[in-house]
Amino acid sequence: MTRTRSTSEAQSKQNLPGVGSRGITIYIDGPRVVKYVLVGAIALEVLFVIGDIFINRVDLIDINAIERFWNITREDGVASWFGTTQTWMVGLTALLLYLVQRRDIGKPKWRRLGWLIVGLVMLYLAMDDGAEFHERVGTTVEEMFGDPESEAPGIGFFPSYVWQAVFLPLLSAFAVFVLLFVYRELKTRADRLLVVAALILLAVAVAVDFTEGLEIDHALNVQGYLVRNSGWTQDSLRHYAKSFEEFIEMLAMTLLWVALLRHLVRVAPRFGFNLEPDNARV
Repeated sequence: MTRTRSTSEAQSKQNLPGVGSRGITIYIDGPRVVKYVLVGAIALEVLFVIGDIFINRVDLIDINAIERFWNITREDGVASWFGTTQTWMVGLTALLLYLVQRRDIGKPKWRRLGWLIVGLVMLYLAMDDGAEFHERVGTTVEEMFGDPESEAPGIGFFPSYVWQAVFLPLLSAFAVFVLLFVYRELKTRADRLLVVAALILLAVAVAVDFTEGLEIDHALNVQGYLVRNSGWTQDSLRHYAKSFEEFIEMLAMTLLWVALLRHLVRVAPRFGFNLEPDNARV
């Protein structure tokens, strides 16, 4: 995955002043890293679902702390940490693409700005996911403008979670931006399909979350219909629907990350960094 060599050795070949034997240059095998990311991330996501089923729901390990750790629907579980970290890495990858485009003075400024926007928004989404920012904003808006005497969720005409009424227009605009900008920037059909698939999965996740926030007897509440017409309990259906939602969200971010990594490897095939000590301080 990586290859290292002495910086002093590399510089001596170019007749440049050496920095001592302690300096090294690390090169990253981009295509191999992308394969590891794709296979490893999907394997972990499947593992989270399996762990949630057998450890959290089936009680294979009857220890409450361990069950909470594997509960895919909890914000303090291992799956939530992985999802937040992965979103953060998508943002960092987009910022690396911004830096690469910035070095190419022949590229128009709007292309550099586009990658900067994608990177910053993805970093915000990682923060939002980890801090539950959108839920807290939604609760605040509901308490400020909702009907305090009503037990039904929602506010005004919107019957589901209030955070969707607040953030969904902004998230939809960003999704359209990603579709138009990133789709145009990517060079291969495979990478573009990965982005389209990621956006479709995210849209499905939002739809599942929307139905989850509806009253149980609401006409659009699929879970309520299944509770009334099947042997499933409301608790089980709600949990597995949330598990499915979390899984496809993580899978969507994996596909988006892989598409950006493939593009980064293509536009910057020699990716690495130098570790050169300051001999005056060593």
